[in-house]
Amino acid sequence: MNNEKLSLARLSVPAIPGLKLLHRGKVRDTYAIPDHPDKLLVIATDGLSIFDFVLNALVEDKGAVLTMMNHFWLTKLEKMGIKTHLIAAGAEVDQYLPEVLRGNTELQKQAMVVKKLMMIPVEFVVRGYLTGSGLKSYQETGTVCGHVLSRGLCDGDELLHPIDTPTTKAEEGHDEPLDAAEIRQMYPEETALLLEIYAWARKFMRQYGIIIADTKIELGRDEEGNLYVADEVLTPDSSRFWSYDQWAQSRLLEKPKAPPPYDKQLVRNGGIHEGINKLDPSRLEDIAKAHSWWVPPELLEATTATYRYIFWRLTRARLESYQALELGINVAPRRRNLSIIFGSRSDIAKVKETLKALEDGEFLSGIAENVQYHVVSCHRNPFDLMRFVAGGCGGTDAIIAVGSKAFALPGVLDAFLYAHGRTIPVIGVALGKIGSADRAAAELSISELPGTPVVMDEVNKKVYAGEQGLRDALHRVAFAELPPLRPRKVAEAEFNINPHEYL
Repeated sequence: MNNEKLSLARLSVPAIPGLKLLHRGKVRDTYAIPDHPDKLLVIATDGLSIFDFVLNALVEDKGAVLTMMNHFWLTKLEKMGIKTHLIAAGAEVDQYLPEVLRGNTELQKQAMVVKKLMMIPVEFVVRGYLTGSGLKSYQETGTVCGHVLSRGLCDGDELLHPIDTPTTKAEEGHDEPLDAAEIRQMYPEETALLLEIYAWARKFMRQYGIIIADTKIELGRDEEGNLYVADEVLTPDSSRFWSYDQWAQSRLLEKPKAPPPYDKQLVRNGGIHEGINKLDPSRLEDIAKAHSWWVPPELLEATTATYRYIFWRLTRARLESYQALELGINVAPRRRNLSIIFGSRSDIAKVKETLKALEDGEFLSGIAENVQYHVVSCHRNPFDLMRFVAGGCGGTDAIIAVGSKAFALPGVLDAFLYAHGRTIPVIGVALGKIGSADRAAAELSISELPGTPVVMDEVNKKVYAGEQGLRDALHRVAFAELPPLRPRKVAEAEFNINPHEYL
């Protein structure tokens, strides 16, 4: 890609010294490897692109997530007998690099050695749900890439069966839709492989409560004509991921729409608000406009959280654990500062065994040693709670709120955090004997909040409860990922209203 199309942030990613840079793409850099002419070194950077524009921003951990997730799926496809271009990742890339580049953990996090292929000039796209550009085409013509769809479909609706919706692979401007029947005739093996991968991925992800709405893959052939999966596969840059539960809830709306995304759509939505989707990537003036967009830091932070979350949700591993255990990269565990807030002193005695385990270091590899403990009642100490939030909560990364009865503390605390612009997740832990009114009231106080802003065990669809619930919440903070905070609908307060207007 021409440098004039790359943003300053993307250009700021340094080239690897001593290697020949063959191609600098929107996100990936490709290098020749000395003494290995049949192989390439591909680096997934933290670069960010939407609507064929490279934004003037970098997303922390993005390149590492893309590389690790790509490795996860490619190795699974190979076990299914599907050929991929993967040769080495993680610490194993060192054996293909000059000695001076070996042992570089930052490089190992984002690098893959791959087989050089003759790439097929088509983006192979499959959709199981109607959204995005497919929805736009459907609304205009009733078809998507020649597929005639049922009438009355809404954003996010499941299709009767997955459809192949190929596009061009444009060097300049937008990718353009192609006629599926023609591409299927030209590339029957490739189309069959696309649909096979999607069917398998869809079933696999459904086990973990995730919908893969659509995805694209790139394919290539070696000199003998063998077909390979190349580039990236099933990542949040190349796919749309939704929570199944949130999708099911979205179908009940009067005007259904796609649920919150766990992928790059998060940034696309911001770009749509700025009008970037209406710009032409072949015009220098429009490129300059796209580059001038100051991507809000909170959107970049949310994107990092989203990419890390979907990686954990689908691989069941935290990014750093996968890097260390699966790929031999020498990375330190990621540790979080934690605050535990009790609604009353009496709640502390109910979970003393778990607190002892925490103090004895059971969760030490993932939680920083300086755990803060507080007793604050949102009813008796509202101003103290507000001051705690306004002051930054002591620099904590996550809060576990523990209590019983009509347990308003987690929800009130979350509301105060939101009002002060703080993006600190709150996990609620309900106490009380199993089957008691205290326990039931506490669980409902957490689960029935509009929009469920307080973190629950969304995988098992339950509130963290009891001493085991606190232990599970601590394990979640230490060794897993917390869900990214959802966008909120803010309703204006109304005073002195006329109720007859609403009747």
